[in-house]
Amino acid sequence: MVKHVEEKEGNGYSSNYCTKRKKGCKCSQKGYTTGEGLEEQVRKEIEKITILPEFKDWALEILRESNNQEIEERTKIYESQHKTLSETQGQLDTLTRMRYRGLIEDDEFSRERKELQNQIARIKERMKETESRAEKWIDLTEKTFEFACYAFTHFNNGDIQTRREILNTLGQNFSLKDQKLQVIPNEWLVPIIEKYPAIEKKYQSVRTDKKLSTARRNELLGSLRPLMRGLVDDVGTTLVIKNLA
Repeated sequence: MVKHVEEKEGNGYSSNYCTKRKKGCKCSQKGYTTGEGLEEQVRKEIEKITILPEFKDWALEILRESNNQEIEERTKIYESQHKTLSETQGQLDTLTRMRYRGLIEDDEFSRERKELQNQIARIKERMKETESRAEKWIDLTEKTFEFACYAFTHFNNGDIQTRREILNTLGQNFSLKDQKLQVIPNEWLVPIIEKYPAIEKKYQSVRTDKKLSTARRNELLGSLRPLMRGLVDDVGTTLVIKNLA
């Protein structure tokens, strides 16, 4: 039986026992964990998505560059959509004139008009998505990297409400099994969990290598930029898919 995470005033957590206590229950869960033990496990989960401040700044710099490219792409897409909308509206106008002239039967007119109207509605909806796509992508991705940078500090210093918000942003389906915290991380944090540790390891190796010249160190650090850009793109793509689905 999975033991559920509970909260109370104080440090934010109560002791967590197996909830299956009925007579005859053959519960496989072992014992309980204290609030302090649970808190430490939560910290370890937050550490999985924690990034260095310099990587946060790097991610935001990449986002600003990507924003310029996104605006160009968005403009092209919007112009194409607007052209399609004008053409479809023109077809609807032509259909209406044909009906006035008695060149088309009522049933056929109603069927084709409904189809064209549905097409126009879909195009307008896609145009709205296009208008907000860049802003939403930049905003959500920026907030994700800000969260990854500061969540650990805010959790340590925050009140219960702050901690609850951090947990909600971190993941879902928090539970305890055999005194171990289990959580499914939110999708947009998965790229950070999977890719960031290797990037930071290379970064720390280069940064602390005293044998490297300044030029060589900068060269090696610069070689990490494509990896960081790939991480930023993965986070942004996941956020857009999740929020525009």
